[in-house]
Amino acid sequence: MQMPRPFVAGPPSADPVPDGDDALAARLDRMEETLARLAAGQEEIVRRLEALQDHANLVGYKVEQIAAGRPSRTFNLSLPLPLERLRDLIVAPGPSIGTLVEMWRAAGRTTVVPERDSAGLLKACAQPARRARTFGRDFTGLVFGRKGVVYRVRPHHPPVPARPRMLHIIPNVFVGGSTQLVVDLMERLGHRYEMQVLTAALPPQGRHENMVIHHLPLGSPTSAFAHVLAQVAPDIVHIHYWGDSDRPWYEAALEAARPTPAVLVENVNTPVEPLRDARISTYVFVSDYIRAAFAPDIANGRVVHPGIDLDAFTPGPWIGDAADSIGMVYRLHPDKLGENSVDPLIAVARRRPKTRIIVVGDGELLPVFHAKAVAAGVIHNFEFTGTVPYADLPTLYRRFRVFVAPVVRESFGQVTPFAMAMGQAVAGFKVGALPEILGTSETLAEDSEGLAGIICDLLDDPARLDAVGADNRERARMFGLDAMIAAYAEVYAQALGRPTDLMPGFPRASLFAEV
Repeated sequence: MQMPRPFVAGPPSADPVPDGDDALAARLDRMEETLARLAAGQEEIVRRLEALQDHANLVGYKVEQIAAGRPSRTFNLSLPLPLERLRDLIVAPGPSIGTLVEMWRAAGRTTVVPERDSAGLLKACAQPARRARTFGRDFTGLVFGRKGVVYRVRPHHPPVPARPRMLHIIPNVFVGGSTQLVVDLMERLGHRYEMQVLTAALPPQGRHENMVIHHLPLGSPTSAFAHVLAQVAPDIVHIHYWGDSDRPWYEAALEAARPTPAVLVENVNTPVEPLRDARISTYVFVSDYIRAAFAPDIANGRVVHPGIDLDAFTPGPWIGDAADSIGMVYRLHPDKLGENSVDPLIAVARRRPKTRIIVVGDGELLPVFHAKAVAAGVIHNFEFTGTVPYADLPTLYRRFRVFVAPVVRESFGQVTPFAMAMGQAVAGFKVGALPEILGTSETLAEDSEGLAGIICDLLDDPARLDAVGADNRERARMFGLDAMIAAYAEVYAQALGRPTDLMPGFPRASLFAEV
């Protein structure tokens, strides 16, 4: 590294120097120029010395890592993402290659599609081009990042003046029913309430558009929540509760909200004991099942079923061999499903070798389900789609006539009313809120073999399949989005002590009906 040359004062100038005041002024000017050059040289020296020190610190850190036997890839150079991945491949090729191998295997799980032969039997057909496209998409996302818009909030009405302010408190805003509820409220009641969100985890796959989000990670102290609450100054704090390992985060938020003048509303979205507190104005349960099972003693509670967009999920022509196909649509995580949730699907494939089975969704259970189907010798019946955009769901639903809900716990899964609204039969385990959603336990079973029998009976009886689908379609109307929005409008109005039938500038609940 070339260091700047220090300034060295030379011999006195040989130029003639005028006498008197002019001579003194000239000397002062030259001295100021000299001092300026000295200062500039010193600044450059300091800057370069700092750069050398940073480099020395980095080398020292690397030496310490090697001496301690720690993997050097844990150090972050804050390089651009493509260079970061390249460095990882060079420094730690084993884990990097392992990631690529698993990515290739994962692409294979979702690119094998059952196709019928001339006898109508299914056989597994690999699609190399599709696998290459899937791998290329995932690899590009790994190297360059793939951050898109996850939820786009589109307000349905212009805002009214002097809106009360609301803060939604939710541990993450990943894709799911609780986040969808917040989005629905923002879109359809955001013109009456200025809504913001406080969360512990942002979506890893992208961002939300038109949503003001405050981020406090798990483990944040009460003082951090108090700071956000003081900044937002909400009139209503709406807590979306699902307990489990996130409970300490909720408790810190509640402790910070307790001394504020805000009215507190708590949604209980999963099968857990509510977070009880005297400051909670209203508890909202997403199903009668949750309220009866976990909080029958709470007087200031009510049930509001999550709403679905009946305009998006409408009956239409079935696609392909839908009459001999069944499907399951879930996040493949162990929050609702278990490792054995695929067993009734495998049992159906064994009983009816011509039945196509479509599994929509992704998660840690996908490789488990795939491996079990392979081990059972029925992988040729299965099509694993992986994650699909929300807008594509109606088309996928039209590819099968029976929706399978092999859940091990269920508070209120919107995917079931989606299927009902499209005229599908629903068969599942007799668990949680499923009997409440369906209004009957007629197509629900206690175990995998029993559920497989119900599914096969439905497929073998087209007339009954049509009748069950028609009944489901009629019942799905009670889960419309407009009814849900009207109910929450009433909850908020009552919490603020305002008239529920006609707040100033607030439409009656009946006016929320779509026209």
